[in-house]
Amino acid sequence: MMFPKARKGVTKIFIAEICTLIASVASSILTVLVTKAGSIENLDLKALMQSPSQPVTILAIAAAALLLFAGLFKIIGYIQAAGDEEYFTRAIIYAIISVVLYVIGAFLQSQTGTVMDWIYTIVIAIAELMQLLVMTSTINGLAELSYQCRRDDLVARGNTIIKIIGTVYTLNISLIIVGRVFKIFMNESILDTITMIVTVIILILTVIAYILYLGYLGKVSAMLRRN
Repeated sequence: MMFPKARKGVTKIFIAEICTLIASVASSILTVLVTKAGSIENLDLKALMQSPSQPVTILAIAAAALLLFAGLFKIIGYIQAAGDEEYFTRAIIYAIISVVLYVIGAFLQSQTGTVMDWIYTIVIAIAELMQLLVMTSTINGLAELSYQCRRDDLVARGNTIIKIIGTVYTLNISLIIVGRVFKIFMNESILDTITMIVTVIILILTVIAYILYLGYLGKVSAMLRRN
């Protein structure tokens, strides 16, 4: 069997990504429910727990647990896959840097002042760049495995997905930086409206890119199981 470590690792990454998708959908539903209530304090948790149609608390706990499981399972998958393909090692390094930057960003977000706002913006932009490198390294690793298995069609698909994901992340990073610049001289309500519209567009593109990535991950995983 070719690439036994990569086969196990990529399969785990694929399962972890599906779990992440499910947890994200659950979190989105929870966000809608909280927004509808006005705030988390306004939710009647006792009534919700007794009502099978809106078990918000259970949904929140399940989503958090699923995200934690997905994160740990994904790390194990990357470590295993790295035994057969170097690109997965790079993905791990970029992911660690990204997590550190997001933690720093969470701290900076509570600070006040123009300088701190700019530092926060730069840190988050770099963190997003690291996320892009995680995705591209993963896809490059999958494409390299596909090449060695003589699946040129999957190699070509991987290159296309990298371009799409690169475009989406570039737009997102640009929005983060440009939004901060425009905040200096543009009316806040107008800026918020523009930002919301652009964010929705980027979100739609992100969902499309993620579905393509998930599909590609599944195809390469299936290929490795057959070889």
